[in-house]
Amino acid sequence: MHPALKLLTGLAATVVLARGASLHQGQVMMAELGQAAATAMQANGVVDGSISFRQPSGLVARVAHLSGTADPATRAAVIAELKRHPGIAGAVWSPR
Repeated sequence: MHPALKLLTGLAATVVLARGASLHQGQVMMAELGQAAATAMQANGVVDGSISFRQPSGLVARVAHLSGTADPATRAAVIAELKRHPGIAGAVWSPR
């Protein structure tokens, strides 16, 4: 087998394995982050809140997009709590 073909085959196999692992572990990680965000909202009295880690581009990221009826102080408290969570990169409150 030609060395370049071996390299391309190895690269393709690596991409397939990495993508499969990302899909499997990514769902588990997002579920854990969603639970942490839900807990923070409930602890601060937000009863009608919603949480999404899907960005406007459609991709999933570790930034929580929150919405619900809450006063500015409650929103700030929830966002601050989520920013301290080790798996969450940030949080923003979006209008519904």
